[in-house]
Amino acid sequence: MKNNNQEKAERPKKISRRSFFGGLAVGALGVLGLSELKQRWEFDSNKPQLLYEFSVDNFWYTKVDRDLMVINNPLKGKHKADIVIIGGGFTGLSSAYHLIQRFPDKKIVILEGAYCGYGPSGRNGGHHGPNIGGLPTYAKKAGPELGRKAFDVTMYGDNMVKEFATKHGIDCEYHENGLLETAIFESHMARLEHEQALLRQLGIETQLLQGEALKKEINSPRYIGGLKIPYGGRVNPAKLVRVMKKVIEATGVEIREQTLVLKVKPGKTHHIETELGEITAPILVLGLNAYAHNLGFFRSGMFPVGAYNIATEPLTQDQLGAIGWHSGRAIYDLRLEFDYLLLSEDNRIVIGGSQYPYYANDGLSSGNNKLVIKKLKNSLFTTFPQLKGTKIEYKWGGTVSYTLDEAPSVGVMGDHNNIFYGVGYCGHGVSFSHTAARIITDLIAGEKNDFTDFFLVNRSLPYLGPRSLRYFGFKIYKRFLE
Repeated sequence: MKNNNQEKAERPKKISRRSFFGGLAVGALGVLGLSELKQRWEFDSNKPQLLYEFSVDNFWYTKVDRDLMVINNPLKGKHKADIVIIGGGFTGLSSAYHLIQRFPDKKIVILEGAYCGYGPSGRNGGHHGPNIGGLPTYAKKAGPELGRKAFDVTMYGDNMVKEFATKHGIDCEYHENGLLETAIFESHMARLEHEQALLRQLGIETQLLQGEALKKEINSPRYIGGLKIPYGGRVNPAKLVRVMKKVIEATGVEIREQTLVLKVKPGKTHHIETELGEITAPILVLGLNAYAHNLGFFRSGMFPVGAYNIATEPLTQDQLGAIGWHSGRAIYDLRLEFDYLLLSEDNRIVIGGSQYPYYANDGLSSGNNKLVIKKLKNSLFTTFPQLKGTKIEYKWGGTVSYTLDEAPSVGVMGDHNNIFYGVGYCGHGVSFSHTAARIITDLIAGEKNDFTDFFLVNRSLPYLGPRSLRYFGFKIYKRFLE
């Protein structure tokens, strides 16, 4: 038999009320402490606040005629449509352009939260070209024939930029002068040689430059090599997107600007709720890209980052001669956090990149990050020390979308296969968004062709991990790079 002392020892000990609440208080303080530590770690004093409905100091918009900047009234009340497109950037507008030609009797409505071109479509660096993440890897695996087919699909988007910029008789400062991919480190030269060999297999001839040949193309002590690519060039993206709006409205598409979508309830018929109204449609197209996660889409596979740009004062002929940029080819280098540069129509250098900050909890940016702007200035004068002292007249930027493997996805999803999308352009959306629009249109039409068979169609985006931990992962990754 157990004695009294054994029985007492085996009985579960009661926790006093004081101990219970004391432990609860300690636990709560620990959680609060960790939360405070997390907030302090995630706080970024350089992050611009979301205060603007217009892109502040965006050089491209200074060139847009006033008649193109008339902003449409918002959606009010209850409406029905055949196709609703959310997002008034290149993806949304180009999708409407293709869809209304294919389905002229359908009612197509575009909903844009601010104004068409407010997002990345109107505030990017002005480069156009068929470059897209994942294409070199695919071409290497699939072989020259399928690789060339995939390249031609991406080239379709670049041709659409040309069509919008030239066919409709409105100047978008379009220039098809080619691209120059540059090497800064020796390791970059091997990559240029590999890319040249791959493009040659696809039937695309390029020219590898070093030494005096490179100096004749661009006189910069920073570059040790370059690859001249015959396609791509420059366009004023703000002019382009506003021209597209005007052209597409003339076809009968209804465009509602100042119409912020609050909620989407997917179904056989989609219900879309806006600030002042609501609309239903059996087909939904998402042209939101970096803003899609705000409505619950692509939260696990796409993350927004900031991309910022600056523009110099117009260069004199002596300055242009000093840097030797006679061809005016758009330039980008091969670093992970690369720069992209071009010469504007009035001979300003527009440069963007240098750093692409990620803000905690997938935070968006609609303004300027002073730290990145400073890095861009330093990078410009490192590339062209001959220009030191040149005035910087414009600074602008905002949110773009990235994926873990830097490749996009275009396709269809939803329980009823009636939500179509293009997402994750990773800085190449000026041209590829139009290819995405063609793919979306062909998918809606039920066609099977090179566009609907494109290797990025319905591609699963790599998982990014828990949203609350991404900032820490991004910080660690950046430290590793440094």
